[in-house]
Amino acid sequence: MYGNCKFIAAFALSVSLWIGPTHAATYVYVSNAEDGTIGMYTMENDGTLKPGAAIEAGKLVMPMSVSPDKRILFAAVRSQPFSVVSYTIDRATGALKLVAKAPLAESLPYISIDKSGRWLLGASYGGHKVTVNPIGRDGKVGKESQVIPTALNAHAILTDKSNKYAFVPHLGTDQVFQFRFDARTG
Repeated sequence: MYGNCKFIAAFALSVSLWIGPTHAATYVYVSNAEDGTIGMYTMENDGTLKPGAAIEAGKLVMPMSVSPDKRILFAAVRSQPFSVVSYTIDRATGALKLVAKAPLAESLPYISIDKSGRWLLGASYGGHKVTVNPIGRDGKVGKESQVIPTALNAHAILTDKSNKYAFVPHLGTDQVFQFRFDARTG
């Protein structure tokens, strides 16, 4: 069983992993947009962060998301050509290992994974749209299955607990769009 994943800061993720019957570790991943890396830290019992390795992702790497089973970390690269990079997370060390890099339809300042772990959802602030890409069992992201125009400045996209609806807030029009979401087809 894996622990919860939560946001620590704007573009940082914390992932708690059960390593054994009595030991859990928390790893923190920070996207470093300007140098194009993702830094890994181990959170010590007193809350301090012990630096680990930094791994290449691409210039302007920003939003990140983790699969529901905490096996795969996804990071969007917001410079052209727009892409998403997926990494496996080593349960014992927190180290990231490159799985694949795939193209994205837009610059996505927000990405999330649906509750099934099969779909990467993205919101494009500047493109005023949302996207859906399939995710293979191996963590590889496929070509978008949907690109949907929305109102100005789509800011995020998240599914609800039931995974039947996706919500998209917009900063340009102060609206929240609600979409039906089919986890079988994306």
